[in-house]
Amino acid sequence: MPRDIHQVLAEVWGFTSFRPVQEDVVRAVMEGRDTLALLPTGGGKSLCFQVPALAMGKLCIVVSPLIALMKDQVQRLKQHGVRAVAVTSGMGHAEIDIALDSACHGKLDFLYVSPERLGSELFTARLPRMPLGLIAVDEAHCISQWGYDFRPSYLLIDKLRTVHPDIPVLALTASATPEVADDIMQRLAFRKKHIVRGSFRRPELTLWASHGEDKLGYLLKIAARSQGSGIVYLRDRKGTMRTAHFLQQHGISAAAYHAGLSLDERDRVQQQWTAGEVRYVAATNAFGMGIDKADVRCVVHLEPPPDLESYYQEAGRAGRDGKLSHAIMLAHPADEQKMRDRLEASFPTLAEVRRVYQAFADMHRIALGSGQFEAYELNLDGLAQRCQLPQAKVNHALKALELDGGIALSESARTPSRVFLRAQGDVVHRLRISDGRAGPLIEALLRMYGGLYEVPVAIDEEQVAKQVAWSVVQVRKVLHELEHANVLFYRPRSDAPTVTLLIPRRDAQTLTLDTEALHARVQRAKKRLEAMVHFALHERGCREVAVLKYFGEAGTTPCGRCDNCKYKASPNLLAEPPVRWQMDEGKVAPARTT
Repeated sequence: MPRDIHQVLAEVWGFTSFRPVQEDVVRAVMEGRDTLALLPTGGGKSLCFQVPALAMGKLCIVVSPLIALMKDQVQRLKQHGVRAVAVTSGMGHAEIDIALDSACHGKLDFLYVSPERLGSELFTARLPRMPLGLIAVDEAHCISQWGYDFRPSYLLIDKLRTVHPDIPVLALTASATPEVADDIMQRLAFRKKHIVRGSFRRPELTLWASHGEDKLGYLLKIAARSQGSGIVYLRDRKGTMRTAHFLQQHGISAAAYHAGLSLDERDRVQQQWTAGEVRYVAATNAFGMGIDKADVRCVVHLEPPPDLESYYQEAGRAGRDGKLSHAIMLAHPADEQKMRDRLEASFPTLAEVRRVYQAFADMHRIALGSGQFEAYELNLDGLAQRCQLPQAKVNHALKALELDGGIALSESARTPSRVFLRAQGDVVHRLRISDGRAGPLIEALLRMYGGLYEVPVAIDEEQVAKQVAWSVVQVRKVLHELEHANVLFYRPRSDAPTVTLLIPRRDAQTLTLDTEALHARVQRAKKRLEAMVHFALHERGCREVAVLKYFGEAGTTPCGRCDNCKYKASPNLLAEPPVRWQMDEGKVAPARTT
C-alpha cells in the first residue's frame, strides 16, 4: 500500500509542503504517468522522484551523467536513513556486482546509474529481476540530439523501457526548448505525452547586459556596489586565474575554480566560498553543479556563453533564496567573432581525433578489441604532451569521440578508498590468528569498519595506519597483496576524471566518425550560437521575455527590470555612469555604455 506523499516529505525531509509544481509532478508519477518535468535551476527536481519512489516502496533507478551530483545525492539520502547506491565508471567489477545484487534483492530504495553502465552485461543481466517502481532520468535533455549537451549513452535508457515497459518514467531537466521537449518524450517512448512545466520566470532575478569595453572596471563596480557573494563565469581556465588575481589586487576576496585544479583545491575554494570566507569565485562552467548556496546575490558573465541554455542555467544560480539578485553579462562586439572561433575549434579534424585516441590507448596499454566498459583515468596534461596537441584540442577530440558513442567522459569526483572481504570467514580468521603480516591489518579493519563482508566500505588508510602503527605506504602495499590473493577487494582513492570505453578498443588508423551526425551537430550548435549572439549583442526587447520565449514559455509581460526595459522607461539613463546601484530601493539601474 503506497504511503502518503506528504507523510514521506515530512518524515524523511522534515518539510511541511512542496514547492510550486513539485506536487503536480509527484502526483503524476504516483498515478503511473510518464512525465516530463521542466523545472528551472533550483526548482527542487530531486524531490520530484525521491518522494514518490519512497511512497511506492519500490526501487527507483536514477540515470544521471554527473558523478559528483550522484554521489552528493546518495550521501544526503543515506543521512536521511534512505538506502541508496551509485554505480559509476570509477567502480570495480566486484563493487558493481554487489550493488546490482542489492537492487535485485530489494535492499535498495535508489540505484543511481551513469548512462554508459546501462549497456553493460552486468547490468542488463540483472535488470529483469529488479523490483522497479520508477525510472528517473535527470538532465533529460542529454537524450536529445537537438539538445545542447547530447550524450549518445543516454540512448541506452531504451533498455530500461524495453524490459520494464509498464514502469513510469520521470524525465527532468532545467533547459529544454519545445523541440527538445518533444524529442525527449519520443526517445523515452512515453505512452502518452505529458509535460509539467514550472515557470522559468525568476521575478527575483534581474537580467542585465553591458556592451562597454572596460569589462574589468565594470566588474569592480559591481563587486564594490553590490552585496553578498557572487560568481564570475569565464570560458577558459587562464581567464579565471587572471580575474581572481585582479579582484584580489583591488581588495576583493576572490578565488579561481576550474577543472585543471586538484580536487582538494576545488573543494577548498568551494567550501571557503560557501562559508563566506571568499566572496567571489571566478570560474569556468565546471563550477556550479550541485552548489547548495541560496544567497548568491550576483552572477557575472565576463563573456557570453555558447548558448542560452548554459547562460540561463548559470545565471539561475543567483537568488535561490528568492531575494533580489542580478545576472549581469558583460559583452562586447568583439566577443561575437571569438564565439564563432571557439565554436569552430570545438570540432576537431578526424586526424586529430585519431591521434588522441591512439595516444590514450598507448598510455593505458589497451589492446585492440579489449577494454569495453573499463574505466581509465584521464591525465589530460600527459595526454596532450604525448600527442603534442593543446589541451583544449585534446578535450574537443575526446568530446567528439563521446558524441560519436565510443567513449563516456566522467568529471573528476572524489572516490574514497574502499575495501570488501571476499574470502570465507574461516580463511579470514586463520589470517588474523597466524599471519603476522596480514593479521594485524585485517584485525584493524574489522574493528574500525562494519559491513566489510556485505558491501565495499569506505576506509581511510591514514587512520588504519595509525591503528596498526605502520606507514600509509605499508598499509596500501599489504592491501594490494591481499587483493591479489583474492582475500579482499581494494580500490584506492581516486580524484581523477575517467574515460570509459563503450565499445572495444578500435584501430585508430581506421577509426571513423559519423559524418552525417557530426554535420547535424555542427548545424545545431551554430543555431544555438546565433540565438546567444543575438541575445547578448543585439536584443532590444525585454531580456526575460526573450529567454522565456526561447524555452517555449509564451504570454509573459516585460519584466521592467532588465537593461532594455529600464532604457525604454528612462532613456536619460544613457548619460549616467556605467553602474548605479540603488540597493536601498531593492532595484538596480546600471546605465548602458555605448
